[in-house]
Amino acid sequence: MALCNLSDVKTMLNIPLTDTTSDDKLALYIKQVSSQIESYIGYKLKRAEYTEELQAVNCRQVINLNHFPIQSVASVTANGEAVTDYKILPKYARFGGLYRGDGWTGTLYTQGFTHDVISGAWEIAVTYTAGYYLPGDEGYTEGAEDSLPYDISAACCQMVCLRYMYDAQGATGLKAHTEGGISDTYGDSANEAGLTDSVKRALSKYVFYGVA
Repeated sequence: MALCNLSDVKTMLNIPLTDTTSDDKLALYIKQVSSQIESYIGYKLKRAEYTEELQAVNCRQVINLNHFPIQSVASVTANGEAVTDYKILPKYARFGGLYRGDGWTGTLYTQGFTHDVISGAWEIAVTYTAGYYLPGDEGYTEGAEDSLPYDISAACCQMVCLRYMYDAQGATGLKAHTEGGISDTYGDSANEAGLTDSVKRALSKYVFYGVA
C-alpha cells in the first residue's frame, strides 16, 4: 500500500529516475509513512469492496458503515427485503454514513423493568465499495473524486523526503528542526518518528474522530 509514487519522491529529491540505487530504501519509507498516515487519520484508504451486517437503529436516517468514503453501493437489504431508497450523500458518505429518508428500522431489543431500548437485531446487510484508487492503481486519476486526494499524496511524499534527507545527513535522533519559520519536533529517532506537525495540519481535515 503506497500513498505516493516512487517517481514523485525521486523528483522531489532531485534523484534521476534512471538512478535506482535508493529505490529499495525509498519504497520502504513510502510503506512506513503510508501506514502512519492511515493510523493518524483512523481508517484505510485503499479502494475495496465490503459486505457488512448492521444493527437496525429506529428513527435514525443514517447508518454508519465501517469503511469510507463510500464510493458506490451494490446492494442493501433490511429485514430480508431489498432496500433501494437510500442515498449516498457526500456529507455523510465521507465518513461511512448511508442516508435513508424514511429511516432505518428493524427489530429492537429492550431490557429492564422499564423496557429500555438497546441494540437492534443484525437485520441490515450492505455490500458496497469504499476507499480511493491509490497512486499506481489502475483507475487512478489525479483530482478525481474516487482517487486519493492530492494533499494526502503530497503529505506522504513530503514526509518520505524528510526521512530520506535526515537519514542521508546522519540525523538519526534529531529532536527538532526549524526552517523558514516552520518548526517540527521529532521523536527519539528521526527514522522511527511520527508525522511532523506540518504534515498533521495538512491531514487534519481527513481525521476520523468516531461517532458518539
